[in-house]
Amino acid sequence: MIYRVLNSFFIGIAFVSLIDFLYFIGIKLNYFDIYKIKEYFNIIFIDNQNFYILIPTIFLVGYLVLYCKFSRFFMRVYVLVVLLALSSIYEPVGNYFGKLQFMRENLNFRVGAIKFSGDLLYSSRDSLYIYRKDMLKTVKILKKDIKVENADNI
Repeated sequence: MIYRVLNSFFIGIAFVSLIDFLYFIGIKLNYFDIYKIKEYFNIIFIDNQNFYILIPTIFLVGYLVLYCKFSRFFMRVYVLVVLLALSSIYEPVGNYFGKLQFMRENLNFRVGAIKFSGDLLYSSRDSLYIYRKDMLKTVKILKKDIKVENADNI
């Protein structure tokens, strides 16, 4: 029994990591680099993992690959999911996925007495990356220096 759990875990890590890596590399190339968001890939990758979903998925995928009666069918589905993740390397798809996951449009910001509107591109550990439409530029502002006026939580 313990061998099945360990085998499922290690095979699951390999299979899920491939999908995860392809997805995030596509977003890095086609969203972060396009909007000039200067964050290291490793930080983006780790900060945006949902470990409550990732860990059970690793075990489930490992089990389905190794021990399920329908493992051949699952492998076909897995190949389709890999192709979907790989599609994020194509610029319009990767940009769309990045916008869907990270962008919040038409927010109002205040830095001291200065008010402006823009699109929140990414909220990092200590900074916000905002696309200012009036300047056609991405700006990086420390979270402690800015107030977002019409947002739930950032």
